[in-house]
Amino acid sequence: MKIKTLGVLLVMFAAPVSAQPGPPPAPGPVSLPMSVALEAAEAAQGACTAKNSATAVQVFDANGFLKVALVADGTRTGLIEFARRKAYTVIKKKVSSREFGKPLGNKMDAGAPAIEGDANLIAYAGGLPVLKNGQLVGALAVSGPGGQDQDEDCAMAGLAKIKDRL
Repeated sequence: MKIKTLGVLLVMFAAPVSAQPGPPPAPGPVSLPMSVALEAAEAAQGACTAKNSATAVQVFDANGFLKVALVADGTRTGLIEFARRKAYTVIKKKVSSREFGKPLGNKMDAGAPAIEGDANLIAYAGGLPVLKNGQLVGALAVSGPGGQDQDEDCAMAGLAKIKDRL
């Protein structure tokens, strides 16, 4: 009985190597240091806190890797996902989420179909590109209860804080 059990265990764990996924591709060169991303996020969060707005702020690099996420006390959970989608939209479309949303009216009704077939794209303002020498190196996105204009103002404050170090 022990030998039979051992045989079953060997078969269970002897999966072919080719069935295993390979390692993820190596990320590109670091073009948005975490320290700079953190400083931008803190400045954006601070600008919204000064307006009594409990926001979610996220900064991603151009490869789509999350560098920083700050969520103020009292932030509604849905705002975290809106910030992520705003940043995703910036990285995917290489323009601010406001610019991307202009042809769509910068609004999305509940139950609306995915934009361009991509459920992560969003047409709300508050996501801005982080540029270095005109090249996209990341995205900074803010989502809070104060509305899209306030989100974008806070994101702009974050970018203003780091503009000399890009």
